Amino acid sequence: MKQKPEMKEVLVTEDDYREALKRFLEICDAEEGSPEAEELEHLMTLMEIYEQENCS
Repeated sequence: MKQKPEMKEVLVTEDDYREALKRFLEICDAEEGSPEAEELEHLMTLMEIYEQENCS
């Protein structure tokens, strides 16, 4: 089982974004209520913020 990476508070670089996206894809089918589902919600928020600030 892969070790859970440290959760970031903000995505600053494109590499940060790609790392978050990679992790998102690894856990996208997480069971509701699990720690991975919580991490998934956090990643979605971070990625949305990054996209709003850098992709418009």
